[in-house]
Amino acid sequence: MLKKTSFPAIIISTFIATSFGIISIGHILSNKPLLFLNYMKSYGLDYADFFKASEKIIDGQSPYDISTNRYVTTPIPAIANTIFVPLGFNNARILFYFLIPLSLAFGYQLITSMFGFTKIDKDLILTAGLIGLLFGYPFYFLLQRENIDGWVFLFLCLGLYWLQNPKKEWASGLFFSLAIVFKVYPVLIVLPILLSKRWRLFFWIGLWLVLWGVITLFWFSDFQTALSSRSQSLFRLDENGSLVATTSLISILINSLGISSVDLLVNLSPIITVLIYGILLSLVIFADYKLGKVNNLELSSYTMYLPFMIALPLLVYHYSFILCLILIPTMCHLWGVSETRAQRKTIFVISTGIALTQWQAIATYSLTENMLSHAIPGLGLLLIMAGITFFKVYTLRLTQREMNS
Repeated sequence: MLKKTSFPAIIISTFIATSFGIISIGHILSNKPLLFLNYMKSYGLDYADFFKASEKIIDGQSPYDISTNRYVTTPIPAIANTIFVPLGFNNARILFYFLIPLSLAFGYQLITSMFGFTKIDKDLILTAGLIGLLFGYPFYFLLQRENIDGWVFLFLCLGLYWLQNPKKEWASGLFFSLAIVFKVYPVLIVLPILLSKRWRLFFWIGLWLVLWGVITLFWFSDFQTALSSRSQSLFRLDENGSLVATTSLISILINSLGISSVDLLVNLSPIITVLIYGILLSLVIFADYKLGKVNNLELSSYTMYLPFMIALPLLVYHYSFILCLILIPTMCHLWGVSETRAQRKTIFVISTGIALTQWQAIATYSLTENMLSHAIPGLGLLLIMAGITFFKVYTLRLTQREMNS
């Protein structure tokens, strides 16, 4: 079993399914209602904002003039969604609902096909992805809110897929640029592109972004205002997987143990977050810079930047953690090519983190009534980032030893 390339996928899917079962049994024994999501008046709350923004564009108005003031991404998603407006909101919402799992399934299949797995390993990895969806909280949350993270997932997978073909860099750049204008945070994908000196790909991303910018230039100031207002006014500890929220919840736990002052630690959470994030990302960049001088960065190096994309914003709803599923095929590939026990132990730690990001946080909270339940996915994300950093630095040391021997 340990020698199988798909071992990380088996670990992740087993962890997700087992934790789901334990939480469900806990609800049965406690005779409490089993809630996987916070109840809302209706589904499609986020899609309603996109739909209203699309209606505004059709009427020749700014997409940011909707009454809820909740449309905070670039105008491109609203422009793309205008084709659904003639269907009416209810029909468009239902169609968008079913497109979410299709986009995730297609993107995950693409990523899995890139690493050249055997049929048995590929089937096990695909099954692990399916279990991650069927038993994972981020997927439930994404379906409930009907946000566009499913499309960002697909665009990133398509960008990575065409990345392998030097003659299709225009297509890779197109899909990476779409991921960026849909959610902004995927802009971090340019880091491994620059480190690997893929200048043509970088040029294509820039060219596509300029095109999207020209198309939406009229609303640029509205976008800046909406984004600034949103980032300053919103913060919550529940449903939030950002590093700031996670460190705040950990601070509360430390205070409950009588170790320190919670007020001081909570106030310092943004600073602590920036330090943690900066140190980890800097080490990854340094390692890739050094490794890139020896060999071209592999596809796995690009996917390892995904958790860093979603970690930094002040508010990161847990449905964004659906991106962590892209790492399952990556970990399986690295498990198959790793040469040392330390590397495999680190992959095991990262795999545990991936499973934790899919943890049923709301169901755990409804069972325990403990706010720390909301920190579990964020802790998983932090574990992934720390594991990736160690793996990169350790691999760099191994490479340098081999070169010097």
